[in-house]
Amino acid sequence: MRRNALLAFLAAGALVGLTGCGSASAPPAGSGKGTSIDVSLNVVPTVRSVTITPAKAKFGDCAGGNADLNTASTSGALGYPNGHCWLGRPKTSFPITITNTGIASYMYVNGANAVPSDTGTQWTLCNPGSKPAVACTSNNGLSPGKNQYVVQNFSPNRKLNPAGLTNAVACDPEFGLTSGCWSTFGQSQREGLLLTGPAEIGDTSTSWTVTVTWTPVP
Repeated sequence: MRRNALLAFLAAGALVGLTGCGSASAPPAGSGKGTSIDVSLNVVPTVRSVTITPAKAKFGDCAGGNADLNTASTSGALGYPNGHCWLGRPKTSFPITITNTGIASYMYVNGANAVPSDTGTQWTLCNPGSKPAVACTSNNGLSPGKNQYVVQNFSPNRKLNPAGLTNAVACDPEFGLTSGCWSTFGQSQREGLLLTGPAEIGDTSTSWTVTVTWTPVP
């Protein structure tokens, strides 16, 4: 009982102390009118953000396809099978600029399905090579199969991303070559893209949209 009484007394004392510290007492009788100062405070930003310029672009400089079937690429149109088109060129042209406009972050990149203008059958991304995230199904895994395509990015740092992009976000190997895609505020990277088209198509649209997204992550 003595112990419980002591604890109750200490708790009451703590409450009294907190009340005295946390509340403002009224000024004494006869005091004049108080005057205050408002002091502003700036804090560093905590937002992660990225800017991509330009917002839109167009593939061109296309080659490949099959002239015997009248499906060879033209300079501005992808041909079949497995034609390819460029946005920029390794060593000479890097039309996409990715800029970190927020706090220090890892810069990740991903692609998405290619969408035809009639919203019909889409192309899915695949990856050439021996350990692909998503295997290509033509030319022993070296080329996209039916309704598949490959997008590879490149920069002045590296000739070409051999694995290509996937739908899942992954560290952009072209961004900050020596820092594992780590970027600080204001850091930018110039890049280009190479697209390799399907061996066969399931949609006859002649206009397609390809989306590539960069995301700053902790």
